[in-house]
Amino acid sequence: MNDQEVVLYDAESIYIGNIFTIDSDMNLPSKGQLGSTISWKSNYDHIIDNKGKVTRPRCGTGNRDVTLVATVSFGEALMSREFEITVLEQKSKDVIKEVLPLRNEILLGSEYRLPKISIVKMEEGFYSTISVTWEDEPDFSKLPIGKYRVFGEKIKDYDGLIPEAIVEVVDKKEKSLLYKKPLEEFELSDVILNNHSIFYENKNRVEEYLLGVDDDKILYNFRKQANLDTKGALPMSGWDAPECLLRGHTSGHYLSAISLAYEGSIENKEVFKGKIDYLIQELALCQEAMENDGKYSYGFLSAYSEDQFDKLEQYEVYPKIWAPYYTLHKIMAGLLDCYEFGKNELALIICSKIGIFVYNRLSKLNKDKLNKMWSMYIAGEFGGMNEVLARLYKFNKKEEYLKASKFFDNERLFIPMSKNIDTLSNIHANQHVPQIIGALEIYDKTFEKIYFDIADNFWEFVTKSHIYNIGGAGEGEMFKEPNKISKFLTEKTAESCVSYNMLKLTKMLFKYSKNAKYMDYYEKTLYNHIVASHDKSGPTGGSTYFMPLIPGGMREFDLKENSCCHGTGMESHVKYQESIFFKDDDIVYINLYIPSTLNLHDKNMKVTICDDFLKFKSSNILIEGNGFIEFRFRIPSWLIEKPIIKLNEKAIEYNLENGYGIVKGEFKSFDKIKIELPFSIKIDRTKDNQDIGSIFYGPLVMAIASDKDDFIEISKEDIYDFKVISDDDNILKIGEYEFIPFYTAFDVPYHSYFKIL
Repeated sequence: MNDQEVVLYDAESIYIGNIFTIDSDMNLPSKGQLGSTISWKSNYDHIIDNKGKVTRPRCGTGNRDVTLVATVSFGEALMSREFEITVLEQKSKDVIKEVLPLRNEILLGSEYRLPKISIVKMEEGFYSTISVTWEDEPDFSKLPIGKYRVFGEKIKDYDGLIPEAIVEVVDKKEKSLLYKKPLEEFELSDVILNNHSIFYENKNRVEEYLLGVDDDKILYNFRKQANLDTKGALPMSGWDAPECLLRGHTSGHYLSAISLAYEGSIENKEVFKGKIDYLIQELALCQEAMENDGKYSYGFLSAYSEDQFDKLEQYEVYPKIWAPYYTLHKIMAGLLDCYEFGKNELALIICSKIGIFVYNRLSKLNKDKLNKMWSMYIAGEFGGMNEVLARLYKFNKKEEYLKASKFFDNERLFIPMSKNIDTLSNIHANQHVPQIIGALEIYDKTFEKIYFDIADNFWEFVTKSHIYNIGGAGEGEMFKEPNKISKFLTEKTAESCVSYNMLKLTKMLFKYSKNAKYMDYYEKTLYNHIVASHDKSGPTGGSTYFMPLIPGGMREFDLKENSCCHGTGMESHVKYQESIFFKDDDIVYINLYIPSTLNLHDKNMKVTICDDFLKFKSSNILIEGNGFIEFRFRIPSWLIEKPIIKLNEKAIEYNLENGYGIVKGEFKSFDKIKIELPFSIKIDRTKDNQDIGSIFYGPLVMAIASDKDDFIEISKEDIYDFKVISDDDNILKIGEYEFIPFYTAFDVPYHSYFKIL
């Protein structure tokens, strides 16, 4: 490599951590991977100096954006790279107004320990949790039937506030009715996307990107850690660079993506299968080499050393460690996807051994230690470890996996959710959504209703009080106070990972509830956030990290950083088929009107959604083959009137249940059902400021292409007097402005919130 190539490579490979939520000193490298020299310059050195020392702004002054410029030099070559850093303001000292009694009911003779938290109400009106030390906690297993009160140590600086727990010992508990059996999913291979939709185009671009990825590069960090030959591959960059403590997470997402692509692909099936089998065989060699090395515990496999787990148990903080269990979750999830969707038996063997590693490690730790670990910001983030372990139990019935999944019960999150109290304010959004998915996965295996309630209550809180117009949640990666939306319209809204995980949770809840409200949210987020998060300029694999909702915001796509959202983005766009249809014996649910063909192999029939309803405002469903089917068509909540459903051009009567129109009977080949879905305009005002709002056209958030940095004013009268410029592309004229669907504004500055007069 010449000097310029060295400088270019080292500049692109610079890794300085998660730059969006900085709250501690940064490690700024002075040397590049190929030997270049790196110097740093800050535009606000009183916040971040040139050596990476961070001084957080005072509470109340807001987060601060700082530009760090890295100058990379080697020989005669020189170049610079800029990093936009967000430094979090110092935490406020929230004023506690009330401590809620912690109530629970336990069976006579059962083991029980009080959780080390209480739920508190803050002066500002939102809820949170605090740590508690209980005084004279009894041995509940030896207490007779009755009600017992236990008090905690008084809260520092609050003499009048004392935590209280009320525990009732009973001889029997009423058995909760279990939810009905869940709906069945169709395999991705059963549903083929038709070639006239944005979904088909996005899927093809991402598959093309995945086909071009160098698998030896994906394996680089694993082979390096196992002291195996790296086969001449270049190391990965960004969050997967060799010096990054999160390395390996992108590899896990990539395994999931190519497995999903394999199951849902037609043209490239054999190529994806070849990638899966090669990667799994090589990872098995890495795991075997680590096992034979003697430095690692049985079953361990990762792209980083085991000492990260040791340091977590010693409460080492970020950035000295970076979420070792989070990365392990991505690796295990990728392996299970290679087994379930990629049809590779060895992947299950590898993952099962990792599961034993996790059980062996965590079974030695007490509950207090686990709770302290999981409450640590970033360092203790564990992704969906509870989910992947419970899912592993589905394929390998060792009780250790199910027990290990419960080691990740996070009482600071699970207890308030089980009590139906929203304590999400100011907690890291994507750290906690996967934990809730895990709770629901545990319910799926054990039918312990408390886990279902935790998941369902959480979903209700997020979708009713914490989402933006596009369905995404979180600002600067954090949940804010309930219903505070207009106050947090910034460049760092709606992290893509959060929506990816919320859709996973939503799909799982829908399978049990069979209620259209879940798929209404799914549609909103899929059309307005997930589809919009994809780089449509070519097969780059790029995804947005945040989706800016500030006036004049513009999307940026992660092409080389290998961030978490790049990882989830690889998966999101190759599995669009997963929630279009569901089945329940002879019932077929049609949730999303995405052009596609469903193969009903057991009936020797096909069901095709022929038209793009975004263009035609209706959907024609063609039936091939003869047989009985009960169709349940989702009636979207954005429809103003009950839609007309026609069978072979004749309007028919139908019943409504849980948001679905029911049409059933003996169908013959080439029968056609048409459901009309006329779009209308809706104004959606923010709850914290009625002057600020969004404009929906059917399911679509509408936007104006503009770089103006203040809210554009639109009158309510003009909105309802809109004119359609293009029905095919859903372009509207409102007042003097042209409105386009939000998802189409991928390369222009835009407005999607307005001042509505």
